Amino acid sequence: MEKRLAACRTRRRGYMSMRNELPAGWTPPVHEKPQEACDFLKSVLTENRLMGRLTPSDRDHLVSAFQLQTFVAGTKIINQGAQGDCFFVLDSGAADISIEGRGSVLTATKGVAFGELALLHNAPRAATVTAETDVCAWALDEVTFKLILMGKAQQDTQDYARFLANVPILQHCMERGDLPEEQVMELARCLREVEYAAGRVIIAEGDEGNHFFIIRDGEVKCTQGPDQKVVCKPLTRGDFFGELALLSSDKRAATVTAVQPTTVLMVSRIEFTRLLGSLSDLIVSTASQYRAK
Repeated sequence: MEKRLAACRTRRRGYMSMRNELPAGWTPPVHEKPQEACDFLKSVLTENRLMGRLTPSDRDHLVSAFQLQTFVAGTKIINQGAQGDCFFVLDSGAADISIEGRGSVLTATKGVAFGELALLHNAPRAATVTAETDVCAWALDEVTFKLILMGKAQQDTQDYARFLANVPILQHCMERGDLPEEQVMELARCLREVEYAAGRVIIAEGDEGNHFFIIRDGEVKCTQGPDQKVVCKPLTRGDFFGELALLSSDKRAATVTAVQPTTVLMVSRIEFTRLLGSLSDLIVSTASQYRAK
């Protein structure tokens, strides 16, 4: 585990060290496309190991920046050893992915993404991609790819830190001097933003507790038992939940469901314990008092 964490930190430092500077006046390009195409690209990016960790808003910027390109059968979409300038998502047709000395390694079809690693690492293309049939592919230019994928990390941290400073319980801890600003920034860097549709269960009663949640937008309800009895007032922006299971070995004490489209910021058990463990008594007492109103 320690080796994996160290590797992740090394990769993160590598990404940030080659971060592009934001050109003056630059804004992400917007290429109009049907809603069906937007939904398709969002689903591909969400499942992508690299881009699945982006915030929903960042993925929306990427989706808007994709532009449809066509390639006739036999065209080399990318060449092994060449410098990368685009990231592709195949929309229709089939393409052969081959590596020199190994031959064909994969036939890419609708939904297959390729070309991101060369852009991310400023490295030559690792394979050749050739259109086996006429192909339509969504292409994202290198500048937009890098600036959104790597350049937004710092901005997101600042945004999250400002939001956290206005979460009542954390604001109270900061005013008392129990939560230094540096610790808030560290917490902001650990947050992951997740969207839930109305009616979606965020945590279920009886489950293991591995995350702590803060509501950024939307509303949730907390229920218990097979009859789904409501156990507290609705929770909205700035409210939090999931702390009890992290502070003990107990299972989730209630089911929390999104009442409307809801965005939460979540932090893992390890980071919660490291950054907020010393405030556990205050968090628990404040939560019980506030939710009882």
